[in-house]
Amino acid sequence: MGHNIRVTACINGQSVGQDTDVRVFAVEHIKGLEFEAVFFIAADQLAREQPDLFDKYLYVGATRAATYLGITCEGALPGSLEVLRGSFIPSWRNGRLADERGALDM
Repeated sequence: MGHNIRVTACINGQSVGQDTDVRVFAVEHIKGLEFEAVFFIAADQLAREQPDLFDKYLYVGATRAATYLGITCEGALPGSLEVLRGSFIPSWRNGRLADERGALDM
């Protein structure tokens, strides 16, 4: 129990929960706020499903991340992110970062 982290969904951008909670917001509700970390899960799917909003959401999320920006893709990296490919770590295995050859970075 000593390692559990409380997570609170912030529906429609409502900032609920305590300061020690991890609060989860949808990207459309974070304008004007700052976060330690911002994560985009399945960014390729977001780019496919909402191409007109993808760049806007990415900009808002990236400019709100104080320390860490995480992006995952289910398939291919969206074309607009291709220029950043060298800044990304290709995979995450067994709780440790791995390069393309499978050698551990950590």
